[in-house]
Amino acid sequence: MSVYRIKTWDFNLDHSLSCGQVFRWEKNDWWTGIVNGAAVRVKQEGMEIIVDSSLDKDFIIRYFRLDDDISQIYRSINRDEKIGSLINKYKGLRIIRQDPWECLVSYMCSSNNTIRNITNSIRRMSECFGREIEKGFYSFPTPEALSNVELCDMSQCRLGFRSPRVLKIADIVARGEFDLYGIKDLSYRKGREELVKIEGVGNKIADCVLLFAFGKLESFPVDTHIEQIMERYYGSNFKGAKSKKKDEIAEFARNYFGMYCGYAQEYLYMEDLG
Repeated sequence: MSVYRIKTWDFNLDHSLSCGQVFRWEKNDWWTGIVNGAAVRVKQEGMEIIVDSSLDKDFIIRYFRLDDDISQIYRSINRDEKIGSLINKYKGLRIIRQDPWECLVSYMCSSNNTIRNITNSIRRMSECFGREIEKGFYSFPTPEALSNVELCDMSQCRLGFRSPRVLKIADIVARGEFDLYGIKDLSYRKGREELVKIEGVGNKIADCVLLFAFGKLESFPVDTHIEQIMERYYGSNFKGAKSKKKDEIAEFARNYFGMYCGYAQEYLYMEDLG
């Protein structure tokens, strides 16, 4: 472990880690999380973050997307008074680059679930089937590790109907029958087509993985919360059938907010949490 400082610009650690996009971070004096199989402790002091981790500085910069041109992103998505007020209110919130495997399983666990339950299930899964990094800290289980787990042993993770789906994709990925990491080289739409082939992955979960794991910033995940928010502020733009409304909202957002609409989604979602 080593301690170092990183200068930041327009970055808010609290907003970025508390907006519901990641599930393995907790805050006391420092934020503590498990990233890429390593423990990370981080806190913010003004325009710097202090990091205590074996992960190097370049990795942390990429993880928190400190390499994004956030000023350009703000200019692009700031299309009206509402989103402008949210940018000011939650200034510095950044999308986090997550590991694709952990992100996929985490969002498969999110189906019809609360953030608290998702967090607890992921913690139990890591404790049961991950590797102990240091006392009380466990890595996220690999596809290979989960592919050897019996369904009855997953009951302690309290995933319910999600358990067989998680074990199935673990087995498929472990056997090389699904190139998860290759999705980064596909377009947003091709990547979505591949992800929705996985049992238990619909458009919303696929869009979350594309946004948070593969950096497809044109992805605009629409769950019930985002649907309600978009109806509230932009509802006059949605004329289609109710069954297709989520897709219609996502297309509107891509056209309206542009190539960085995934950032607009996070600011809108943060408003709902607030």
